[in-house]
Amino acid sequence: SSSNYLLGLINDILDMSKIESGKMRLEPVNFELYDMVDTIIELITPQAAAKQIDFVQDIVLTHHWFVADKMRISQVLINLLENALAHSESSMPVELIVTNDGPSVTFHVIDHGKGIAESSLPDIFSGKYDGSLSSDTKRGMGIGLSICRTIIQAHGGTITAHNHENGAEFAFSLPIE
Repeated sequence: SSSNYLLGLINDILDMSKIESGKMRLEPVNFELYDMVDTIIELITPQAAAKQIDFVQDIVLTHHWFVADKMRISQVLINLLENALAHSESSMPVELIVTNDGPSVTFHVIDHGKGIAESSLPDIFSGKYDGSLSSDTKRGMGIGLSICRTIIQAHGGTITAHNHENGAEFAFSLPIE
């Protein structure tokens, strides 16, 4: 676990370095979205099981094959799902919803935790986020959300975060072929 955590930190630092120097490049490939999501769920499932959290998946696509940077999209989904697991209450599900509308794919990751302090929402993707999830909790999300925003914007997409009555929801849409 420690080595995986350290590897994640190193990769985040390397990604930020590439982003800041303008050297991050997208590498589009043909991929099947269901296969990509299945692989991600296999990676995340042990962490969920340790907290007794189930995944609820709702994937409805009119197209299954896409051309985009599969690795970077996976990176964003893994980051958002790991954050959702970290901030969800035990025994509450983490939801992953994926839809396709024409040339756009939308992903939603929903957790059932404390939510995000309203005052922090404007800064959550800035890299200056202070980690405030609610008025009585502080848990940092690191630079991962800033990296996610950069990857999504590089694809020409958008990413948002908002609270709902039982936690937080992160959503991103990508205009991909």
